[in-house]
Amino acid sequence: MRSTAIDRRGLFGSLLAGLVLPPVFAKADTHSTRLYLSARRTGEGAFRVSAFTPQGVSHLDVPLPGRGHSFALRPDGAMAVHFARRPGRFAKVLDLRDRRALREISTPAGRHFYGHGVFAAEGGLLYATENDYEAERGVVGVYDASAGYQRLGELSSHGIGPHDMRLLSDGVTLAVANGGIATRPDLPRLKLNLPTMAPSLVYLDRRDGRLLEEVRLAPEFHQLSIRHLAIGRGDQVAIAMQYEGPFSDTVPLVALHRRGSKPLLLDAPKAVLRRMRQYCGSAAFDRSGRVLAISAPRGNRLVFWDAEEGRFLSSVELADGCGIAPTEVPGQFLASSGMGGVVAVDAASGTQQRLGSDFLDASQWDNHLLATDI
Repeated sequence: MRSTAIDRRGLFGSLLAGLVLPPVFAKADTHSTRLYLSARRTGEGAFRVSAFTPQGVSHLDVPLPGRGHSFALRPDGAMAVHFARRPGRFAKVLDLRDRRALREISTPAGRHFYGHGVFAAEGGLLYATENDYEAERGVVGVYDASAGYQRLGELSSHGIGPHDMRLLSDGVTLAVANGGIATRPDLPRLKLNLPTMAPSLVYLDRRDGRLLEEVRLAPEFHQLSIRHLAIGRGDQVAIAMQYEGPFSDTVPLVALHRRGSKPLLLDAPKAVLRRMRQYCGSAAFDRSGRVLAISAPRGNRLVFWDAEEGRFLSSVELADGCGIAPTEVPGQFLASSGMGGVVAVDAASGTQQRLGSDFLDASQWDNHLLATDI
């Protein structure tokens, strides 16, 4: 029986390794249009997924069957898959050029999405973080984007509660944030294993699921749930965390990591850490890949670091600000609010400029904001 299981894994890995498509999804170099993508809730309480221009003009607006979370962007930027918030089972395939939803895909029985995913570099495969909740283990679902998003199988995430996931520049290595928290869809917001949780950042080979490296923080930080990732220069991985320990604790919430090294916990003034209220909502690097932005919506804060020097830059206030994405200007970001509205923020000075748009102001923006060029 054991040899049969190994043979099946080997066969699945061979199929993935062989499914290398030509680079038909290469990004165009000229005449591109910048878009920002996010889920939102309308004033009437309906859930939608939207794309808008830097001027705040609506480009795409599609209804959702429930609350959405984040996206996987095809390498050319023209196609995106929007995932349901945990424990949702739906994902919407969006054509950003034709401004429409193409299809809806769903997880198989016994699985639900965790809200994040990534395309392979050639655009033919989609990877999604998922929960095998009966076995209390994380998996990465693998879908064939060239064949109607048929599910080919799954890889182990080598942990519990995989949330965010990114593809490194080699096109092979997936960085997966295992939050370490066991959950079930019938108890959707209940955290079942806080005393024993063991979060990890893992690097795995997307072709066969082989574990390449596992990173854990010191034992005293085992309740720092590793949630969101961003990739900077030279595949530097930024880690945004949420603390599940006593509220009276003041702990670091952000770390940096490069493969083969130890994680570096980033420092910030204690007053800033307290204002973050033990909760990071999203992470993004600026266009240069050097300036790191972290949102802390429970504390109404946006916090910025120079990732190359590990140096705190600034902290600004934005009510329920969570979604954050780079603009085309180095050191500048757009940030969205769950209370409505989007602002442009300069990380060095902390100055903000609100985008004047009735569409943006009337929307309660959800956790994530992603930039793409089509």
